[in-house]
Amino acid sequence: MTFRGTRQPRTHASSRTVLLGLLIGFAIALFKLSSTVTSSISSTNSFPATQRHQSDVGGWRQKPALPAGLPMEVYARGPSQDRDAIARVAALLSDDEKKQLRELCGRTLYHSLQTGWVSHETGAWTFVATGDLPLMWIRDSAVQIDVLLPRIAKRPALRRVIEGAIRAQAFFITQDPYANGYEPEWRHPDERHGGDRILGRGGWVGVRNYELDSGAYYLNLLWNWYSQPELYRPELLLDDPLIFGATNLLVDVWIREQRHNASSPYRYTELSNGGLGPEVDFTGMTWSGFRPSDDPSQFGFPIPANMYAAAGLERALELNRRVWRDHDFDAKASQLLKDIRSGIEKHGKVQKDGSAIYAYEVDGKGNSLTDFDDPNIPSLVSIPILGYDGYDRAAYEATRQRLLNSKTNSFYFEGSQFKGMGSPHTAHRMAWALGIYTEVLTASTPQEQADGLRTLLKLQCGDGLMHESVNVDDLKQCTRKWFEWANALLVVSVEQLLGYDCDAAAQSFHLGYVAARESKSDGRGGEPRFFQTAEAAMQWDGIYKSKVADWKGIGHLVPIEVETADNKPQAA
Repeated sequence: MTFRGTRQPRTHASSRTVLLGLLIGFAIALFKLSSTVTSSISSTNSFPATQRHQSDVGGWRQKPALPAGLPMEVYARGPSQDRDAIARVAALLSDDEKKQLRELCGRTLYHSLQTGWVSHETGAWTFVATGDLPLMWIRDSAVQIDVLLPRIAKRPALRRVIEGAIRAQAFFITQDPYANGYEPEWRHPDERHGGDRILGRGGWVGVRNYELDSGAYYLNLLWNWYSQPELYRPELLLDDPLIFGATNLLVDVWIREQRHNASSPYRYTELSNGGLGPEVDFTGMTWSGFRPSDDPSQFGFPIPANMYAAAGLERALELNRRVWRDHDFDAKASQLLKDIRSGIEKHGKVQKDGSAIYAYEVDGKGNSLTDFDDPNIPSLVSIPILGYDGYDRAAYEATRQRLLNSKTNSFYFEGSQFKGMGSPHTAHRMAWALGIYTEVLTASTPQEQADGLRTLLKLQCGDGLMHESVNVDDLKQCTRKWFEWANALLVVSVEQLLGYDCDAAAQSFHLGYVAARESKSDGRGGEPRFFQTAEAAMQWDGIYKSKVADWKGIGHLVPIEVETADNKPQAA
């Protein structure tokens, strides 16, 4: 017997089957349309998925390989692993000289952190003083930060305060991209005297000398951060809108300053032509009002600073492909990079005594400044460490030979104690430590490198630290007794040329400092290892207050005697 109702379920099932088929067909069509749109968008986008900052391989997070042509800066690399090169330099130094260099490196490694840094809200933002001047220079602080990056793996507490320092740089740049030195606290403009206000100082701005290299240091610092091999997910910081906002703003300023006379809003009373500076023509390069020494530019377009800016742009573009993925940024930064490269190639070299050499500055009108260099970095001597791979090697060597010769460079001083490059910024025959560093780090022979390290030992001015400049005839005449950029570069030079890991020497020095401090407290003494680590001995929150007075003479009271596997020369 057949019941009418027995067919009804089949009818409903058939309807559901048809409906399901229609839905599946619609979904497939929608998927194809979505794929077509996605493909169309991807075809106009220069950011393939394989270049993203992270990829999952077998369920494990993995950072993609970095481009071979974009190395991190020498400041952020930590100890050299080139044992053969280390052995050649170490063989030319006595055991006592190597011991002194190791101790000096230990004193200077964390000196900046422990005397000049203030971390607010456990690293939300961090102020980094340049030294005796209680301001945060973007340039100086970038190197002070860089030298600590390789230490994060061993001292993870550093990460938060370093992230805060990078955020502070970005914040300051967004406040005023034409400034170069910033205050630890906001100061009402009404509190500044008239002379300061004329110079644009007030609010967060402490110094408003527009220096191209300042922003370039920021861009290169971001790449150094991202490139650290053992750093967990560095893109998390870079993805902060503030970080990209500062980067994007700098590029806009650099584009504007390509046509400085026509479009720049920047004026400074120390510059000629009503504060605008000398007239310049378009070159493709971007203009700078001041040199790294804070001296006014003579011809507007500094060649080494433009090289350094180009290196920063290359790295920022790679970060954009991996992290920010902003199409407009890619387009304008790529064109700017192309313009700067073309300008350097077309205007950067001149003929001198039958050889092509690099000029220090040009104006696009045919004028150039030659046989001169600023001992601060970026400089002409420092070209090989600026990250700009497009420089002419032969022109560089010819330039270097002339600059490191007192007969052709009137600011290269040869004295009874040592020889080195000076600057119009300081008195006659005062040679800068930064100039010695660039000589050492770009030297082509072990003898030059060893001689340079010996010279650095002479520049301690009696307090076991490094300084701005020293008289080539009288080692007791020094400027800027507290100069953290110089301290940081001492660490870089020793670790690169001798392969020491200065962290071990710094820890030994720190424990000696803690023991000396505790012995003064009611005579209780105590085991120094019970107290804070080196990275904890910094200022946390509050008004910036220098602690440098606590360090005077400590380097001599507490010599480093302990030699471990970490700080022992690899080839002594």
